[in-house]
Order: sequence, then structure tokens, then C-alpha cells
Amino acid sequence: MRSNEVAKLAGVTVRTLRHYHQLGLLSEPPRQANGYRDYSPADVARVLRIKRLAGLGFPLSRIGDVLDEMDAEGNATSASALDELDRELALEIEHLQEQRRTIAELRAEHLDPDLPVRFARILRMLSGVDTLADARAADRTALIVAGHLYDDEALGELERVVERISSENLVEAMEELDRRLDALTPDAPERERAALAEDSLAALAPVIACFDTANWLRPPTDREQFLDEIAFADYNEAQQDVYGRIERGIEAVMAERAQREKAAAAPSQVIHEPLDPDVTS
Repeated sequence: MRSNEVAKLAGVTVRTLRHYHQLGLLSEPPRQANGYRDYSPADVARVLRIKRLAGLGFPLSRIGDVLDEMDAEGNATSASALDELDRELALEIEHLQEQRRTIAELRAEHLDPDLPVRFARILRMLSGVDTLADARAADRTALIVAGHLYDDEALGELERVVERISSENLVEAMEELDRRLDALTPDAPERERAALAEDSLAALAPVIACFDTANWLRPPTDREQFLDEIAFADYNEAQQDVYGRIERGIEAVMAERAQREKAAAAPSQVIHEPLDPDVTS
């Protein structure tokens, strides 16, 4: 039986048969004198078995071993393979259901599909930013990368920050600081740099209050360093200098807070005065 006949009978394509040959799932039959391959009934049965197991969900990479085990040991091995496949499919179904829930949330809330749901919701909390399309072009790359690299701890802090900005009516002040930073020229004088850093720290005080001390006093992670590189990519020398001053100012606040927290957590020590020998005698 020729390959096209086998393919038609089994409901597959000739290309599929060739793929089975390449994977070692199906031995290549000998060629006749006319150059065509001659498939036997056993070959047809093998193709049908492969197709059946693939239809059940077995990956092609495993079907060869499953068939060998079934032929060698019979139903016991078959049942074991089916049990394992069933567990894998259950996990896959659970994953697909989670994907559908996520898609439903993205559609219902009109969130950016290329951002994790939680991060997309946080982004929407920013004034004037409903989707990535509303963000400045220079910020979109950083937002996409941050959305996928932030862990739950970082997202929690970001949520607190955004909520604080909203509750303290800091949006206009933050936008004004951004405008001043954007307008800063590379040769901006020291007075202008220092004033912008000082004003930024003053405006950020309510936001800094909700920062996690531990996050600011530990060495930066590789992810954080990469995000900083992206954020600074379009900054000129003066802008980077101001940002560095702001960051060092925040670290100083965090260090002072950590000292206060440490002192408050330390057990109080009672100082015992030495007894006066004249009183005790």
C-alpha cells in the first residue's frame, strides 16, 4: 500500500507520515521496484494507534515509549500511562480555565492584554492613564517590563504608593515635578538641581511614608537594576543627577526610620544605681 493510500485510509496527510518517520514512531517500509514504499497492514495499524494516542492527548515525543510498553506489558502499563495522562490533562484544563478567567477580566475591565491584570489595574489608578496608549511613549517600555518583572511584594508597595498619591491629592504636584525634570537641561546649574531634588523629596514625603523600609535598604536586585537602566535611558546628566539625589534622600529617610523602629523594638533597660555604702551600713 502506497503512502497516499495509507494517509487517506488513516485520515492523515502524507506529510504526517513523513513526520512519524522522522520521529522514529513509524519504521520506513521498503521500496518496491517502481520506487514507491510498500506499507503493510501492520504499518497501517501502527499509524492508527499513533493517531489514536495523539488524539487522547499524548505528545508525539512520548507515544513511541507508550506503544512499546503497551506491546510489552499489556493493559497494566496502558492503565498507568492513561492515569498519568489524565493528571496532566487535569492540570492543563485548570491552566486553561485560569487563562479564560484572566481573559474575562481583561475584556470586562478593558485592561491592556499585554500586562498582568493586577499591574494593569494599578496603571489605571494613575490620573489620565487608562491604558498603555495613554502613557508617554518614553514610559511604555518601562511600564511593560515592570508589569512583568514586579513580584507581589513590589506590586503591593506600588499599590500603596498610587493610592497615597490619589488620597493626598498629589497628582498635580507630581505632574509639575515631572515637567520640571523634563525641562532640566544637561548643563543645569547646581542651584536648580538642588532645588528640584529638595522640592521632590518634600512633595514625596506622604508617599515615602508608605514605602517598605527593607526594600530600600537592601542591595538592588538584578530586576531593579534593569528597570533603573530603562528608566534612565533617556535622562540627561542633570536629570540623572537629580534622580540620584532623590533616591539617596529617600534612602536616608528609610535609614532613619529603620533606626527608630529598631529602638522602639528594643527591650527597655532599667539602670540600677550603685548603693551608697553609708546608707547600707
